[in-house]
Amino acid sequence: MSESATHLEDGPIVVGIKPGLPSRIIETAERTAGSMGCEVIFAYVELNSALVELDPTEPRLNESLDPEIDDEMAGVSAALSDMLTAALAGTRVQWSFRVLAGDPASALSRLAADVGSRMLVVGTRRHGPIHRVEAFFAGSVAKSLAMGQSRPVLLVPLNRDAD
Repeated sequence: MSESATHLEDGPIVVGIKPGLPSRIIETAERTAGSMGCEVIFAYVELNSALVELDPTEPRLNESLDPEIDDEMAGVSAALSDMLTAALAGTRVQWSFRVLAGDPASALSRLAADVGSRMLVVGTRRHGPIHRVEAFFAGSVAKSLAMGQSRPVLLVPLNRDAD
């Protein structure tokens, strides 16, 4: 059986999160994991950090997937962890939270590969002129993941009506 054929059979779900994230993504990931009977790994990618190794053929180093956390990153990480704890209170789904380094799409892809993830869950871009400018300069994580993955990517629409 090929590696891509096993993605839906085992492994956790990896979910990309960031500050200001609508609860819709957390709820979607929790329901999906509950229906599949698997764990969820929520991952925040610190944009002001970089992957230690730049060559994709080099082995992955712990510093890339578990970066050193400075005071600012620790505050953001704690706030996200508290948000997840509150949002997932009472759930039976096992979950964990990770902080990653580097480009969001690359870091999430690497984590998914390292943990044998069955799928990735990310939000789409929000609507509006500010978000269009941001997407122009930074690109779309959702698009990068959807175009460059062998595993399924669940895109959760973020629109004006979502919380």
